[in-house]
Amino acid sequence: MKWKNTPTRWGGVTQLFHWGMLLLILIQYSLAYTMINIPDSDQKWALFAWHKQIGFSLFLLVLLRLWWRMMNQVPHDSEKAPRWASTLGNLNIWILYVLLFSFPLTGLLMTILGGYSVNYFGLFTIPAVMQGPNIYAAAFLKAHIWISYSLYGFVGLHILGWLYHHIILKDNILVRMLPEWFQRTKS
Repeated sequence: MKWKNTPTRWGGVTQLFHWGMLLLILIQYSLAYTMINIPDSDQKWALFAWHKQIGFSLFLLVLLRLWWRMMNQVPHDSEKAPRWASTLGNLNIWILYVLLFSFPLTGLLMTILGGYSVNYFGLFTIPAVMQGPNIYAAAFLKAHIWISYSLYGFVGLHILGWLYHHIILKDNILVRMLPEWFQRTKS
């Protein structure tokens, strides 16, 4: 496996970021929908703690992922894709980066401005900076919720873009984001 990107493929590190972050985001949504729908209990507060810890991990990972993208080449766009499709695809990617950065950031700000600290897997604690509840925490909660819905939409567009490439253009663009061993087993 090649770890760095090439002109035609995403490297192993980029693939780990892509699929690993997707998995963590799915876990986050599952935790969120579970924790807000159960009565107050030790289990609920444990789910909140996990949600905060994974959210902060996602914040760190998106920073690393952006750094990695800046330090590596980006594979060329499909030659079969019209210019408008490449432009929209690239715009969607950058919107996803903004959402992936702001999603955990709004959650963190909502938490520490709302009077709660974030213990990061026992390694360190980000202390609360205000007593809650307050209008600042409420504003970041609203932003956090709206960003979560926006993420649904832009991930949906990302998937539609892949389907457009796969079904209409038939350029196998998804293969670039899959491990090479997966491509060999499908040939």
